[in-house]
Amino acid sequence: MTPARRLLFWLRISFVGDAVLAAIGGLLVAQGEAVGIALLVFTALRAGIGVVALVLAARALERHDPHDDRPSVLG
Repeated sequence: MTPARRLLFWLRISFVGDAVLAAIGGLLVAQGEAVGIALLVFTALRAGIGVVALVLAARALERHDPHDDRPSVLG
């Protein structure tokens, strides 16, 4: 697996997790639980950080040679 594919995989997983947390927060707010608002705020902050990470990753991938498909070296 190339570094670019690995990075995009983990960023996608993060956004799926944010969507799940937002859904839980929305359900809690609908039930009148105050903790739901805190969860929605937390999720918004996480998603914001994820967007910044995605922008930084896109810039890093632009600098990456498209023909270099070697797997990254771990360790």
